[in-house]
Amino acid sequence: MKTLTVVRKRTASFRKKVDTETDSYLAKGAPGKMVVCHECHALSTGKRWYQDEAVYTKLLKAGTVTEVFCPACEKIRDSYPNGQVTLKGPFLAEHHDEILHIITNEEKRARKLNPLHRIMSLREENGQLEVTTTDEKLAQRIGRELHKACGGTVAYGWSHNDKFLRVQWER
Repeated sequence: MKTLTVVRKRTASFRKKVDTETDSYLAKGAPGKMVVCHECHALSTGKRWYQDEAVYTKLLKAGTVTEVFCPACEKIRDSYPNGQVTLKGPFLAEHHDEILHIITNEEKRARKLNPLHRIMSLREENGQLEVTTTDEKLAQRIGRELHKACGGTVAYGWSHNDKFLRVQWER
């Protein structure tokens, strides 16, 4: 009996496509030279931002770099979130510190991949916690991790016109 082997050629790139059309904070084209963020020390050599403190200090000492604000720092400065996570329920009050730990750990993981994914603010009022993020994917990741770690119910609401996600978690 013969076995048939099918070889598929992949023509699409495996890199994540960054949608610069709907996010006015992302650059439309590559600046062509190295730029660094004055606020968070992120570096960019084109369209990709990354974190490297050693390279940052070396470039500043050399004086051959342009200092700007990265898109995440601009969003934080302008209070322009792309994600909102609302947490409520009696479980939140009982396990407040554990839940905050889950949220901050998820931000750390996301920032290793992309320093533009950040938590903008954590606000508590009327027994609920509201987390705003600079990226909708970070809000989605926080909701998924809370659901995986603590259970409860999670609901996602994507905006159709702009890049915004509302996540509601309750237990």
